[in-house]
Amino acid sequence: SRPNCSRIARLMEQYYFYIVQGDRVGFGIAQDMKDRSQKYSSHTGRVVNFPYVYAGYKPHAKALERTIKSVMFDDIWLVEDWRTEWFNDNITVEMFKETVDRLIAERHYNVECIAVDYDFTKRLTTAV
Repeated sequence: SRPNCSRIARLMEQYYFYIVQGDRVGFGIAQDMKDRSQKYSSHTGRVVNFPYVYAGYKPHAKALERTIKSVMFDDIWLVEDWRTEWFNDNITVEMFKETVDRLIAERHYNVECIAVDYDFTKRLTTAV
């Protein structure tokens, strides 16, 4: 049987994991960071800052997000019974970044930090 090349290409495509700063610290994944940044900004009425943006293989970025949701379960902000992608007020950007970097190293995720203080008005080429 022949390999499914389109499936392999989808698995290898670059995906982003981001840390976002609003009234609290948040996180998520995206295929297009400029679009994601613009959407956050359109919902808040201001340019939203992403203190750290990571890039890597799609399955690794998604696995990192799932791991965060599991490892930091008790720190995730609840709205009634809905578990958001925002943290309680006790989590700072730097605390969260340390956790993300540790998980990437421990679990050998092929994801790396590629930008600091990103927003859609900037090019996503700043290497860290």
